[in-house]
Amino acid sequence: MNVLIIEDDPMVEFIHRNYLEKMAIFREIYSTNSQIETHHFLEKYPIDLILLDIHIKDGNGLTLLEELRANHINVEVIAITAASEAQIVKSSFHLGVIDYLIKPFTFDRFEVAIQRFLQHYKAFDKATVGQETIDHYHHKFSVANPASHQELDEKGLSEATYQHILQAISRLKQPFTIQELADASQFSHVSVRKYVAYMEEQGKLISEQIYTKVGRPFKAYRKAIQ
Repeated sequence: MNVLIIEDDPMVEFIHRNYLEKMAIFREIYSTNSQIETHHFLEKYPIDLILLDIHIKDGNGLTLLEELRANHINVEVIAITAASEAQIVKSSFHLGVIDYLIKPFTFDRFEVAIQRFLQHYKAFDKATVGQETIDHYHHKFSVANPASHQELDEKGLSEATYQHILQAISRLKQPFTIQELADASQFSHVSVRKYVAYMEEQGKLISEQIYTKVGRPFKAYRKAIQ
């Protein structure tokens, strides 16, 4: 897969590239600060994802996005911008962005956006899709008892990552291990362990020691009945 960064601030472009290289998912990482050059890249290279700034050198990111959709260019887009006006955010989602990140943002939040793209890419990279897949991507994931922003901030945790891991837990067979959750969420073992510890502390997960006939016992987790 290839990704194109459209960003007119060299420092921000460097951060995007550094994050992408750290994740080691994309084969090629291209970048431009120009609307005109964007069309050149799309004509010359197979681009799977665009990281789009709303305010670019020679135009407006929303206008560019409208052009892409009008021309039926099948590329996924994540908006990454300082623009937080409600109408711009609303228009971006109407034009089909996978996610919308407001600068500044953390690596954890960036990683969630990329993982959302990967899940979307894999789900629709086939000839047909089932109703379950359609329902999953049409409706927002919600939880009955969400964690508060303040609680997560105090723990140094990201709400977006928290929600993403909850989604992964809902797809796993119970009980599950930290490694199984790390594989399902595609986050690191270390990151997942922090969120699992918090969820256990909040009573959302229950841990149990699993003993086997051979080898050392290991810890497994399951969702608590709310």
